[in-house]
Formats: sequence, structure tokens, C-alpha cells
Amino acid sequence: MYYRKYKPCNDLDNYVECYFVWDSEGSMDTSMIVESPPNGFCSIVFNYGNQYSLTNKRYERLNVPMQFVSGQNIYSFKLFLQGRIGIAGIVFRPAALSTIFNLPMYELVEDRLDLYKIFKRELVDKYVHAIEGSASEKEKVNQLEDFILHQVHILKPEPDYIDEAANFIVQHNGMLEVSDLLKNSCMSRRTFERKFFQKVGLSPKYYARIRRIAYLCNLIAGKKKVDWAKIFYECNYYDHAHFIKDFEEFTGRTPNQYLQENTELANYVEKSHQQN
Repeated sequence: MYYRKYKPCNDLDNYVECYFVWDSEGSMDTSMIVESPPNGFCSIVFNYGNQYSLTNKRYERLNVPMQFVSGQNIYSFKLFLQGRIGIAGIVFRPAALSTIFNLPMYELVEDRLDLYKIFKRELVDKYVHAIEGSASEKEKVNQLEDFILHQVHILKPEPDYIDEAANFIVQHNGMLEVSDLLKNSCMSRRTFERKFFQKVGLSPKYYARIRRIAYLCNLIAGKKKVDWAKIFYECNYYDHAHFIKDFEEFTGRTPNQYLQENTELANYVEKSHQQN
């Protein structure tokens, strides 16, 4: 089994965080549960393997559409997989799905929307078949990039200050104040927060909290023992109680429980890495 990430071309750097391919390299002998904390990104996913289900705060064992767009996840969620895993996806920068496709991201929080409800069937089918028929993961990534390049060429999106502010939160792992984002916005706080909510699906303050916990979870991914004092310091928490509150709110468990019980993807693959 492998899970690999790939960087986008320079023309898509304003919109795409990365591409990924997750493949079990054949049918699995047993079913598998994979957990994911919120990461602050949205995605478009093409599934060329078996259908799987999902449990989150909104759904209990939802059968996920084979091809879908995913909005912001606020809390940890679990995937229930069996048979063949074959998933290729585009991970978007936080405001990019709204900027490119004018999607109402606040309606997609904690949800997956069937791609056939957004794009014409022949377009979706074209890329489903191309990805499924690709001889290598790199070819699958090329199909993902072709899909989004084609859309950007047709729709000619124009990133604005909200895109810049949301990306700034990602760049700083959520460790900043909303007032830092207002300095160059030429907007009132109320207008800025309203526009941010429309394009990202969450308030800027809440989004920053999610990005910080996502960064923290990435630091401890695949580990059974960590130096919590070091993590606490690196993630810039003011006090221990604040740290525990955020961690429990977004993951549903205490930090130690999370280490003992988590079933993140990092536990199943040798290494998740970026490719050029």
C-alpha cells in the first residue's frame, strides 16, 4: 500500500495544495478503518477502487459518492474501507474551490457532494476512465492536473485578498490573530469575516484554530510517544487547558487517548511523501 503526494505546476500554485494517490495495490484481505483529523483543506476525489463509507459528526456510515468534492472537515472522521483502495485527488488551497467554481463552501462543511451534481457527466466520466486506465501513479497525477488546468483555462478565476488571507493562515499554521489579516484588507472586520466565511466555509478565527490542530496532528502522526511539552511550545498554546480544549474539540479525545487509539493513514503506509 502506498499514499503519495505530488506538487502542482507553477500555474496552479495559487489554487492547488497538492495531488495525492492512495492505492492498496490489489484487494485487501481484511477491511480497514482509517481516521483523519481536520486539515483545513478541501478536495476533489476520483475513486477507481471500491466504494467506502464514512462516519463524522454529520453522518454515520455514509456511503461516500465514488467521485466527489469535499468541503471543510471541522472534526476528525473515519473511513471504512474494504476490497481495493484506489483513490486519486486534488487538495485545494482553502478558498480555491470557491474562487474557481463559485461553490458555496459554507454549505459543504462536513459534507461530500457528488461530482456529477457539479460537472457534466461526460466530463467526469472522461477523467474517471483516464485515471483508472493510467499505467502509473504519475500518469494519474497528470490526469488530475489536466482536469484542473482545463477548468482554470475555461473559468479564468481571479484570486482575491480572501485567498491570500486564507493561504497566510495555512503558511503560519494558524498561529496568528485575525487582526493581523485585517491590516492590508481594505475591509471592515465584519466585511472581511463575511467574505471569508463565504469562500472558506468557516470564520477566519475558527479556521485558524483548525489549521493549528492540523499542524499539531501532523507532528504526532504515526507516533505512539511524544514530548507534549515540546509540542505545546511549538504550537504556541497559551496554556495547557487551552491546548486540551482544542485537541478534544477537534479530535474527540485527549492527547494521550489519541496516541493510543488513532488509526491514521500514517500507521498503514511506510512513508507519505511529496514528489516533484
